[in-house]
This record gives sequence, structure tokens and C-alpha cells, in this order.
Amino acid sequence: MPTDEWLARPLKEFIRTVAFSVAEGQEELDRRSMEVQRAIDRDIEDGSLAYDLDASWLRFADVEADLEMTLSIEGQEIRDPETDEIRGYKPVVSAVPLNHRTADEYDLDAEIASEVRLRIAPVPPESRSP
Repeated sequence: MPTDEWLARPLKEFIRTVAFSVAEGQEELDRRSMEVQRAIDRDIEDGSLAYDLDASWLRFADVEADLEMTLSIEGQEIRDPETDEIRGYKPVVSAVPLNHRTADEYDLDAEIASEVRLRIAPVPPESRSP
């Protein structure tokens, strides 16, 4: 498995990156809708728009991702803070995306790739108490 730090990262970082990308996309959609709503409100106030309209608010219903990657499990040392002796090992799953570049460069076998599927669904916020 490749050891380049920029390439081989814990699986949770890949999942976190996908989740943050979805969140950033949703924020951009929201910003765009707010801009359009402000423009509509201005046009209504100055009389150039005779109808009371609302901007469309778009929302990701679900996001599904299918990732092909090679996975490895390595032990991360757990040391005693007082003696600095190794107390054990914490398993860490690292992942490398499987594509033509990484397969050729690192001689990875697509037959032993893992498929990671994830689904991100919106969750309504908790209601605020007055």
C-alpha cells in the first residue's frame, strides 16, 4: 500500500471530506437563494416587480457516494504518558482511492479493492426552546 501521507489517509478523513463538500455545496445553494430573495424584495419595494415572490430554496435530499479504494489496517502505538512505554496498539484504517493513476503508480490490484458506500441525509435541527 502506498505510504505517501497525502495519498494514504485514514478512511474517516475521506468520509469527512465528502461530508464537508456536501455541506459547502448546500451553503452555496443557500447563499444564492438569499441573494435572489434580496433582489426580489428590492424589486418589490421599488415597484419594478408587481408580484410577491419567494426564491427557490434547493436542498440536497440525499447524497450517496460509492468509493473504490484499497484499505489497510495499521497499529498506532498507545504509550503510557508517565513511562513512555508502549501499552498497546490502536487499529487505524487507512485508505487509498483506486483509480488508474494510483493503480499504475503503486501496482495496486483492482481485484482486491474495497467498495465503500456512504449516504449522507439531511437531519432536521433540534427545535429551540423559547
